[in-house]
Amino acid sequence: MPVLAFSSPKGGVGKTTLTANVAVALHQLGWGVLVIDFDVQNSLRLHFGMALDDERGYVAFADEPEEWPNLAMPTNSGVFFLPYGQVTEEQRLRFERHLTDEPDYLMRGLGSILERPDWVVLADLPPGPVPALRGLDRIGATHVAVLLADATSLSLLPLIERGHFYGARRPLVVLNQVDPRRQLSRSVTDFVSGRIPDHLIGEIYRDEAVAEAIGWQRSVFEQAPASVGARDIKHLAEVLSSRLKQEARNSAPLPPAIEAHR
Repeated sequence: MPVLAFSSPKGGVGKTTLTANVAVALHQLGWGVLVIDFDVQNSLRLHFGMALDDERGYVAFADEPEEWPNLAMPTNSGVFFLPYGQVTEEQRLRFERHLTDEPDYLMRGLGSILERPDWVVLADLPPGPVPALRGLDRIGATHVAVLLADATSLSLLPLIERGHFYGARRPLVVLNQVDPRRQLSRSVTDFVSGRIPDHLIGEIYRDEAVAEAIGWQRSVFEQAPASVGARDIKHLAEVLSSRLKQEARNSAPLPPAIEAHR
């Protein structure tokens, strides 16, 4: 099973909302999908209809990662979800120590899920160089950096290119909330698309329908399926789906008859 890790060097870029909607779009494309919240804010649940007073989550079971698959919750969208949960500071620190100190930690928790090639795991990470980034590296995650088409995000692009935040593996990049009415937004989008054409995989136009869907605790595809936001996120999911299938073909073992003649 492939793993997509959505993160950003800075907060407030709409990363969690994008992760949730891409998860639904990938499921609509035929993938089985599990979404995991790595952020102590525990806000990914707001996109999947989880009650605000529901404190369940997998981080409380930090010492028992083998239990995580049993904690995955089905949602109305067809996506399965592992919420971070309401935890104490001690529980949070214990979880992060496991991520940092144990190379096989996430494999212990997700190994049975990762064996399914027709499924994809989406991870929603807090901003910055957090322990989960390195833990996800160890299970071969593809990193997706979410940036805004603004001056602050543009200033972070050289750091990403030099290996800050993501190490040697350069992430795929998505520009979120692009506003074609604003000159700066257009200029930043043009610059980034020219600077990293092979890594920029999506431009999501600013659309209030996406924000409205959060209020109803559902995806933009349920709230406004004909909206610009739905169109752009669906296209991003199609690009990711195509890349994942190509990577699976490239990594698949050769048939014995072909391997024998190599």
